[in-house]
Amino acid sequence: MASLQQIHEMVQQVAESMAGMLAVEVTIVDSMFNRVAGTGPYRKLIGKRLQQTPVFASVFQSGERVVVENPLQADSCLLCEKRTRCMELAQLCVPISMNGAVIGLVALVAFLPQQKEVLLTRRDELFEVVEGMVQLLAGKVAEQERIKELAAMKNELETIVNAVKEGIIALDSNGVIVRLNTAAKQILGFQGDEGIGLAISSLFPELLPEGGMKQGREIANREVSSMIRNRLVHCVATVTPWFDGAEKKGAVAAIQEMTTVKKIVSKYSRTIGCDTDMILGISEAIQRAKKITAMAARSTTNVLIRGESGSGKELFARTLHCMSERMLKPFVALNCAAIPENLLESELFGYDEGAFTGARKGGKPGKFELADGGTLFLDEIGDMSLPLQAKLLRVLEEKRVERVGGTESVSADVRIVSATHKDIEAMVARNEFRQDLYYRINVFPLLIPPLRQRREDLPGLIRHFLEKHRNASGKDELDGIEDEAYRILISYDWPGNVRELENVMEYLVSVESGSMITAQNVASRISSSNVCVPEFTTIAEVERQMIKKALSTFGLSLAGKEEAAKRLGISKATLYRKLKEYEALEAE
Repeated sequence: MASLQQIHEMVQQVAESMAGMLAVEVTIVDSMFNRVAGTGPYRKLIGKRLQQTPVFASVFQSGERVVVENPLQADSCLLCEKRTRCMELAQLCVPISMNGAVIGLVALVAFLPQQKEVLLTRRDELFEVVEGMVQLLAGKVAEQERIKELAAMKNELETIVNAVKEGIIALDSNGVIVRLNTAAKQILGFQGDEGIGLAISSLFPELLPEGGMKQGREIANREVSSMIRNRLVHCVATVTPWFDGAEKKGAVAAIQEMTTVKKIVSKYSRTIGCDTDMILGISEAIQRAKKITAMAARSTTNVLIRGESGSGKELFARTLHCMSERMLKPFVALNCAAIPENLLESELFGYDEGAFTGARKGGKPGKFELADGGTLFLDEIGDMSLPLQAKLLRVLEEKRVERVGGTESVSADVRIVSATHKDIEAMVARNEFRQDLYYRINVFPLLIPPLRQRREDLPGLIRHFLEKHRNASGKDELDGIEDEAYRILISYDWPGNVRELENVMEYLVSVESGSMITAQNVASRISSSNVCVPEFTTIAEVERQMIKKALSTFGLSLAGKEEAAKRLGISKATLYRKLKEYEALEAE
């Protein structure tokens, strides 16, 4: 509520100015009948509450000016309790209005005959003077109210911005930091006003103002990293300029720690991504498999994926489906080796009510019906019996499926992606697998190499699974892997392939209580009989070889280096720093 009290010092100055200029006494009262200012005998009454005198009450009620020429005889004073002892000889009252409401009044009072003569003979002139002062006071109160509103809005905005978990950094037109929210200070390790006045490029060179930010273009989702007070800060940053008309006034940078981003992705990713980039690896063998997967996705033919157990056959199958024109339709997987032979047929084709003892009332659709319009992934198809192979072949030829115990067939628009770890050609030669079915499912063959044949992919996979399970378990204090532990992981033969690697990394993250995964814990989980002679002996040498391999794969161009850094899981700045280190070592 607007109040004269918030500008009481100015109100007193106005009262004294009018009293000196007009040679009368002045009192100013707010809408609660509190005396805000006064001169002469009223000075000692400042801050005290008045009784609601009839004259003042009429001013507040009507919002009109009032003149009292003779308080002892005036009708407006007849009900006043102080009438008989009133020392005032005359009075001019002017309301102070703001936004249609009376927030106070100014009273000019005569205690002496000469003062009364001034009030009554010069009333019009005095009213003009007082009206000017009243407008001044009303304007000042409005200004204070606006300041209060802006302060409240600022406090509300700061509360909202500080509640955001993403770091927010306000920049001026030169890229200099002018404000940081709480999250930004925590990410950067700043306290209080630390960081204000620094150029954003001094913290993150990747955000140089000479780039798109200076030209008024947004920098979106850029990976940045920097050593700030001997601590690596690794973030994803988006910088959005803001303008006043055509003039660029500054920018807002939003930063989020990379570990947080990965946690969010890990938490909310419910399906495997529709891109071969989700398949980790830089080896020639895995790159070839990814290219074939992309080619197969563009076709409509059936695919047979070959590979050892745990090599990632289902990952390739899901990726193929997600990249195909059937991506919005179901992907249904069935492991033929995991289901007893007598149940596999009903799982594939479904069954009608009463088809066998224990059959569900109303029947049950099979995988073919569930995958209609999409992809059916038949894992370990080499374990399927010959009679069931014959039924499967019929469904593939007729594109219709009949439930067990049923009499009617339904359409089955399904693309088959099969997988096996067995030598299926040898099985065909031994009449253990139907040759005609083999030709039907093997239109587009895809070979997934075992992990031991693509050791250059191990560092990236180890790093990926370490971060994945560290984030999932909330073990932020787990920084890395001891050199000897890393050597064992790199040297291991991994007979269980990628599945075994992930299981081992999940175990190591779970049991490790320190900041580094130890060789003792690794040795307790990995059989020494499967450890081969190490190709590399130190992490530095492994890094060097991996970077060399990545650059040979993607090239030395700017785009090639960016892709290499992306595949290696490091920033471009880190890649360039490593290359300089290697050049320095070779020069020695």
